[in-house]
Amino acid sequence: IKTKVAYLNQINNILIDKKKLKILEIGADNGSFLKLINKANPQIEISVIEPNKKMHKKLKTFSKKIYMDIDRMRKNEKFDLIVAIHVLDHIPDLFSYLKVLKNKLKKNGLIYGVVHNEKSVLAKVLGNRWPAYCLQHPHLFNPVTIDCLLYKKLKFKKQFIKKTVNYFNLGFLLQNLFIVLFKSKINFPNFFSIGLKLGNFSFLYKK
Repeated sequence: IKTKVAYLNQINNILIDKKKLKILEIGADNGSFLKLINKANPQIEISVIEPNKKMHKKLKTFSKKIYMDIDRMRKNEKFDLIVAIHVLDHIPDLFSYLKVLKNKLKKNGLIYGVVHNEKSVLAKVLGNRWPAYCLQHPHLFNPVTIDCLLYKKLKFKKQFIKKTVNYFNLGFLLQNLFIVLFKSKINFPNFFSIGLKLGNFSFLYKK
C-alpha cells in the first residue's frame, strides 16, 4: 500500500484538479490503487480492464464498468487519465495496444504507468537472475526507450519520468534476496518496512 500511495502522490494534483474526471485503469488486479484514487476524489468515474475474472467482485466496489479486455468497451468512450501499473511489460503487440490507448484519451488526456528499468543498478548486479527477466515480460524498458516509444513514435508529450520507491518488509526482502542469490529459502521474521529504489520507474505523458 505504501508503494501505491507513492504512485498516487505523483498524480494526486491531477486527481483533485477536476471534480468530474474519467479514469481507466488497465490491469487493476484487486483494486488497491483504485481504492486510493476513490479516496482522493470520490467523484471520479472509474472504468477498469482486468482479465482476471476472480477480481471482478472486489472491483465492483469502485467501478460499475469492468471489462475483460479493451475491445469490449464502447469505441467512442474517452478518458482524462489512463493508468497502467506494471502492465506494458506484459503486452505482446505493444505498439498497436498503445495506439488504441491513445485513441481512448480525450484531448490533452494523460497516460500514467510504472515499468521495470532494465538499465537499473539492480538489473546490472543480478544479471540473468534479475526477476524481471521472465517469459511474462515480452518487453522491458528504460527511460530512453519508453520516451522513444511514447514521444518519438506515438507523439505524446512527456510530463515526467521518475524513479519509484518500493516499500517492503525487511524480512520479506531478505527472504527473496536469499532465494535469488543463493537459491535457498530462509523464513526471516517480520521486521519493519523500508523504501528502496529497486529498478522501477514511472512516467506521465500527455496526448
